[in-house]
Amino acid sequence: MSKVNLERIKQLRKKNKLSQEEMAKLLGMKSLYPYHRKERGEQSFTAEELHSIAKIFIVPVEYFFEIEVAKNAI
Repeated sequence: MSKVNLERIKQLRKKNKLSQEEMAKLLGMKSLYPYHRKERGEQSFTAEELHSIAKIFIVPVEYFFEIEVAKNAI
């Protein structure tokens, strides 16, 4: 199973000196709050939002995913 690595999104945002409010605007959100909740993991990013973030930072969308292996599969 794959999982979105929220820390990678946050690191890229900070590295590019963008605030959460600026990211929210770039993604077409009306306020900071929805973006803040998504970056904290309280709500999921949509596939469209992840695609937009990848375009903003010029990285493949796969960069944001990590493979999660079930503990009983090891």
